[in-house]
Amino acid sequence: MKKKWSLALATAMTLGLVLSGCGGGNDSNDTGKADTEPASGTATETTETVAAGDSAVDTTGFMIDVLNADIQTADVQKTTKDYTLPQNIYDRLLDIEVEDGGVSKIVPSLAEDWEISGDGLEYTFHLRQGVKFHNGNDFTADDVVYTFHRLLTVENGVNTELLDQVKGAAEVIEGSADTLEGVEKIDDYTVKITMKEPFAAFLSCLTAPGLSIYDSEATETAGDQFGMDPAVTVGTGPFRFAGWTFNDQLVLVKNEDYWRGTPELPGVVIKIIPDTETQTMMFESGELDLLDLDFVTDAADRFLETYPDQIVQGPRVGITYFTLNFNIEPFQDVKVRKAMQMAIDRQAILDALYGGRGQVEQGIYPYGLIGFNEGQTKISYDPEGAKALLAEAGYANGFTMELAADASASDTVTMALEIIKEQLVAVGINAEIKNYDESTWLETRKAGELGSFMSTWTADFNDPENFIYTFFGNAEKTKIRSINYPDTAVMERVSGARGIVNEDERLAEYQALEEKLIHEDAAWVPMYSRMHLWAVSKRVQNFKPVWSGVSDRSYYGISLSE
Repeated sequence: MKKKWSLALATAMTLGLVLSGCGGGNDSNDTGKADTEPASGTATETTETVAAGDSAVDTTGFMIDVLNADIQTADVQKTTKDYTLPQNIYDRLLDIEVEDGGVSKIVPSLAEDWEISGDGLEYTFHLRQGVKFHNGNDFTADDVVYTFHRLLTVENGVNTELLDQVKGAAEVIEGSADTLEGVEKIDDYTVKITMKEPFAAFLSCLTAPGLSIYDSEATETAGDQFGMDPAVTVGTGPFRFAGWTFNDQLVLVKNEDYWRGTPELPGVVIKIIPDTETQTMMFESGELDLLDLDFVTDAADRFLETYPDQIVQGPRVGITYFTLNFNIEPFQDVKVRKAMQMAIDRQAILDALYGGRGQVEQGIYPYGLIGFNEGQTKISYDPEGAKALLAEAGYANGFTMELAADASASDTVTMALEIIKEQLVAVGINAEIKNYDESTWLETRKAGELGSFMSTWTADFNDPENFIYTFFGNAEKTKIRSINYPDTAVMERVSGARGIVNEDERLAEYQALEEKLIHEDAAWVPMYSRMHLWAVSKRVQNFKPVWSGVSDRSYYGISLSE
């Protein structure tokens, strides 16, 4: 029988968790309102013209999409979000392909193939020939060298961590070197990249939107208008950036010369509509082709019931976790930490807040990530077992602890903490929710002094390194997350695993470390990962969520039926 609080919170729940990792964070405080009269869900054709440099584009028959807020730039070297345009107007050296069952793998893109030296330090990439940028320029090795150097030097730049392990990157960033030593043009279609130390996750980094490849000539000529003016923002991707009316809409037009083949969509109009109730009504009246249900989570159950054949979903490659600060008594005791794992009913929270759309996680790596281990040890919800462990640890009468809450976070975070508080009370733990303003929460966390809290990390790139090293790579990393995990030998293993060249050996080590950290040491409480749901109009064929499950999307491969 469902607990009363589960029903109440499920009814009250309005939005998704705020994401704390890079590349995440598309949740909204807006709510959608259920309409009583369902419509066909088939978007009507739109005819209008939009500015595109000195020309105009007829958008008749384009697919209609929607964003909650306008982008700030289409330059991925200046943003860690807003990747819908970059996913479609640029390509990267490598890409991620999702197979049936959600399994991901790295596949060629602008690099046709590559070799890695035996010591794991040198990567030689053979570039695809005959690829054209949108302005007609040829794609060559010069563009790769230019792109990587610009990433490290552009004003107000971000995403530099994607190249941290490249030889000479630090010197370019600090200004002591004018060229990036580790990126070398061998010939027009061959590039060699040298690492300062082995870093096996580098191939995954190359698939990240932040390493999209730019036209050296056009980008340099455009200056600070690159990413801002559609006419000078060019890539090699399946769509051209054709128009941008700020706070109104973005327009993409198919690239007739795309190297993978001309897209079937003539183009896409992306409407900017902050109000999610309006988005919902527009989809149901046939004015939108795509609707991200992350922004209308209160309507998700109704959409699943009303449009069961028009829902597409994919795993969010991110994990919600609950921290246990090793520096705060009594979390130095592994029995107490394991009791915490057993005391929290994670499935009940997932059911209450998200209708069970996702899966309870057992470790560090979420479902859909390369290296995810289906066979890892399971953590059971066992309040009686938790009580027994607390008694063994000398806390038969429980203890008082802090649940730290960021006051700027979503209502769903607050609801989740309220459920956790009630579950902990049931085993004798008095959990007190303490609210911090956002800046104080972040400062206290970075100082390693925050009490237990819940947050979500979403993949920047598809590799377990992006998860385990972020939290347990060294003493500083675990401190700034207010975990303060103390076992330096384990952290040295985490750091050392980055350089294991043999992929099977590397993933085996990451899985062994996951077992040690979560199931032997109970370093945190893994909560759950979520499914990402989209409503699509009846005329949309072959829409697939991007591998990471974030709210950005790829339009290549989609077609429209009559």
